[in-house]
Amino acid sequence: MLVVEDATGDLVGLAAYSFLWPAAGSSHSLFLKELYVREILRRQGVGTRVMNELRALAAARPGCSRVEWMTDRDNPRARSFYRGLGFTEFNGKIVYRVDAGTE
Repeated sequence: MLVVEDATGDLVGLAAYSFLWPAAGSSHSLFLKELYVREILRRQGVGTRVMNELRALAAARPGCSRVEWMTDRDNPRARSFYRGLGFTEFNGKIVYRVDAGTE
């Protein structure tokens, strides 16, 4: 987990991630599970810094070839944020979901 705090130690943002193996070509990938920036601190560069740090973490890990994440199609703010960083949406994967169910 990557945690971002301000000068007083208050939580500003966080990124939960894990390394997955194998990715394409039998290499690792860094999978971003969650990115969060406090609402009042958005649009101040915190998310950009977090994404840059995640890319640096991936690059520093031997055999890690990429960073991947998902966002909902109906989340225009997140999609706009990622596009603003120059990332393109990837249409190559289909997400499956099943309810755990209770009996």
